[in-house]
Amino acid sequence: MENQVILKLHCLFCFSKDFVLPDKNYSPQSGHQILCAHCGRSNDYDSLMRVAKKNAKERAEEQVTQELNRFTKELSRLFK
Repeated sequence: MENQVILKLHCLFCFSKDFVLPDKNYSPQSGHQILCAHCGRSNDYDSLMRVAKKNAKERAEEQVTQELNRFTKELSRLFK
């Protein structure tokens, strides 16, 4: 289970993944506002991160469940 998944931040209003960043090396910090390139609304970085972490946790739990189900099936085949 060594798959890497890249989760992108989504605008809290229109769910776009495109944001206006001042330059290529910009790294937003806690308290910063990030402008959505699609709808033009300002997103709070901390809120974006909370949603991204929640989504990442849900995805990880789904993957664990899938792996456990696969493992259980394989194990049951061995002892038939």
